[in-house]
Amino acid sequence: MIGWLLATAGTAALGSFFPLVNIELYLLGVVSTVDGVSWWAFGLAAAVGQVAGKTLFYFAGRGGFALGERLLKRLEAKRKGSRWAGWFEKFHQRTVERPWWGLGVLALTAIPGIPPYSLMCLLCGAAGLPLLGFLAASLLGRSAHFLIVAGAPELLHWLPAALGS
Repeated sequence: MIGWLLATAGTAALGSFFPLVNIELYLLGVVSTVDGVSWWAFGLAAAVGQVAGKTLFYFAGRGGFALGERLLKRLEAKRKGSRWAGWFEKFHQRTVERPWWGLGVLALTAIPGIPPYSLMCLLCGAAGLPLLGFLAASLLGRSAHFLIVAGAPELLHWLPAALGS
């Protein structure tokens, strides 16, 4: 059981920065075939693994890696006239004034799991959101996402009986 959960967390962490690894497909397969482990345990393991991987994006945004330093230099160079730089500046200003707003936006982008979540992780680091807030908001949103994905086979199994078929 522990091995499956660690494998799931590791696959999610790898998939967080290597897009060819699709954790959703892995999760659907493992939930459907592995006995003895609850779907919600797989969902939570995937969330923890993915947040661990996305924390690298956060640290890159903080300037902890060369990527973050290069991004900040490009943003400063293009600050005038660039739509993205203007949007980033607004996001940064709002998060400084209201950190809960930035954390809420992060949690909401984490639920659907679309690529802007990766960008939001980078931006949250660059905007200076606190690490614990980043981790909590990300874990909340990613847990919701992966619990929905992991629970889908159970729902599909339960649905015909509930509809009277």
